[in-house]
Amino acid sequence: MADLSPAGSGLRTAQLDGRRLSEALLPLELAPRAQLQLAAISRWNALRGIRVGLVATALLLMLIGANLATPIYALLQQRLSLTPLDTTVLFAIYVFALIPVLAVVGHWSDHLGRRALILPAVALAAAGDAVFATAGSFWQLALGRAVQGIAVGLSTGAAGAALGDLLPDHPTLAAKITLACSAGGVALGPVVGALLAGGSDPLLTPFLLHAVALLALCVPLALVHPRMPGRNRPPTSPPRITTPAHLRPQRLRLPRTGRREFLLAATAGFVSYAVFGVYLSLAPAFAANLLNTDSHLVGAIVAALLLGSSATAQLLVPPTSDRLVIALGMTGLATGLALVVAAGYTGTPALLFIGSVLGGACQGVAFRSLFTSAVAAMNPERRGSELSALWVIVYLGSSLPIVIVGALVQSYGLLPAVSGFAALAALLCAALAATVARKPKPTA
Repeated sequence: MADLSPAGSGLRTAQLDGRRLSEALLPLELAPRAQLQLAAISRWNALRGIRVGLVATALLLMLIGANLATPIYALLQQRLSLTPLDTTVLFAIYVFALIPVLAVVGHWSDHLGRRALILPAVALAAAGDAVFATAGSFWQLALGRAVQGIAVGLSTGAAGAALGDLLPDHPTLAAKITLACSAGGVALGPVVGALLAGGSDPLLTPFLLHAVALLALCVPLALVHPRMPGRNRPPTSPPRITTPAHLRPQRLRLPRTGRREFLLAATAGFVSYAVFGVYLSLAPAFAANLLNTDSHLVGAIVAALLLGSSATAQLLVPPTSDRLVIALGMTGLATGLALVVAAGYTGTPALLFIGSVLGGACQGVAFRSLFTSAVAAMNPERRGSELSALWVIVYLGSSLPIVIVGALVQSYGLLPAVSGFAALAALLCAALAATVARKPKPTA
């Protein structure tokens, strides 16, 4: 099975042997390669827009599913006697399962094709929903989170690379869709979970409906004609042959080109996702204490404010190469964190909402600009592996920091733990802003 990316010009439209007329009339950049003529189940040669929609929907749905349980953790704590540390460990288990998969198989889509990873990832995410929906203990929840992490790890690099392949003439749009689906899925997950958790079984319903949506998505993903990844090759180029040696685990390496852009994007992502992880795991409880409410929906909305603002900014604000604007964005994230902490000490809910929206919007502008620059500098032939390396660093921010904050909550309380984390994150944001604002040294 190959993938969802555009094929090169290895097929002449005048040749109709063994092909449907609809395929022969396609422009060369959309025509399937001769060596990829498969069985009837894979003959749907969907247009580029449909392929982009399928990839974006897969990425969005899987990240929604990974965060469906955020507003339900308070109920799970009561049912299963979970502690705040247990909740943060569940978040970390997801990342600890995701990162090794990204590191080991992140380069596979460069050889097997994008769909070869995206389709099984969607099916595996549905299986994770089933495990999580029927969980009756902490260890079953942990297994469900691990399966979700493996699924997202399989698809993250492949989906981002597929969008880059499908939109080679619009790299900015490809990066926008990737980040908007990532941040948007994380932001929508808590809200969708809270809206679906109002019935008699608040754990079964959200995950059952989400699993059905994922399985429905598997149908067009299985039917669409696969394509080869990478650059468009001239007709004389030989077909790419993948051997087991190509699929061996590889050490994560920094890209040969655009290394500064890669490191800046990875660092900004690490800090951002640490903030996102703490928000998703602790914001519902933080908001409940501040607003004196037990509503799951209120806590979910507060948790989604930061990420929703980030996703909206990434969709609406074009990326920029202006170092000052990017530096101000990271500074805005630090300011937003300060306002959130001030809300806890002063008992002012307005500061919580303002700080969440300000921090998310500023992060969205800064991270999208850095991410777009990093992706544009990547080698198209290694885009899957290099994007996977970038996301490994980014997702590390959602692992150990969250567990440490959860342990601090048990020892010192919610507000002091959140305050200490916010202070450290704000310091890192300020350091990154200073680095971005500094003019890079000219290369020799």
